[in-house]
Amino acid sequence: MTERELRKLEAAIRLKMEDIKNQKVSLKDSGIGALMNMLRKADEALYEKIMPEYKQMVAKYNIFK
Repeated sequence: MTERELRKLEAAIRLKMEDIKNQKVSLKDSGIGALMNMLRKADEALYEKIMPEYKQMVAKYNIFK
């Protein structure tokens, strides 16, 4: 995966996290888990950087519509 693709993937994950926080989409319907798995396979360091934010978001905003 190229650097550009990694940046796009990170941006997509962060956008989905904001959508979940703003309750535009539920955690389940967002598909963020699949993106996180793709990121883990592509760049472990970036995954480890985003994971604490993701876990905090899941704990706070696990709201089902």
